Amino acid sequence: MKETKNMEWTDGVGKALSTLGSVISKQEKARHDKREDYFSDPMLYVQDLNTGTSVLLVPDDNEGGKTKGRGYRRCSSVRQRIPNKVPPKLQMSVLLDMVVGMLVPKEGDRMGPLGEAAYNRIANAMVEAQSAENWLKENGKHASRVNEIIEKLQDMTWTERSGDTLLNMRAIQMEEAVMSEKKILETVGRPTQMEALE
Repeated sequence: MKETKNMEWTDGVGKALSTLGSVISKQEKARHDKREDYFSDPMLYVQDLNTGTSVLLVPDDNEGGKTKGRGYRRCSSVRQRIPNKVPPKLQMSVLLDMVVGMLVPKEGDRMGPLGEAAYNRIANAMVEAQSAENWLKENGKHASRVNEIIEKLQDMTWTERSGDTLLNMRAIQMEEAVMSEKKILETVGRPTQMEALE
């Protein structure tokens, strides 16, 4: 929304409107299914009763775009794949502990030469892979099996997020403290209810 200049608002107005907006948005979500894609044309008159500053919020004249020329659009929820929900440090910890644990019999906290060598070899390969273009393809001994497992893990990380909300509105600064519906509609170039019926 385009910002209007030289408007004097009482401190706290932004927070108050934001809090009210959150309450209204929750009510809107309750009225609609999350898979619904819908449009509307909100029109608001907002006035600071301390300073007299007032603004009219109306749909912008822009045609097309994601809002299709309307003032507001709520897109349907989106199902998306998150390829890596497990933090990298945790991944490496699990990998190292599992692999070396399979190579070396458990003897308390003691680590034999085979286990030490496995840790060092894996750690060096991880460092080398960071600068390689495709380490698995160039160096991997079981690339196809590793890729198969990675794909399987990634397929399990689908998640759903709320749809985007898009706004195509403009703010018109009002010079008069109180305006009639007819005057407001004339300002934005829309017919009054009586004119619309004629």
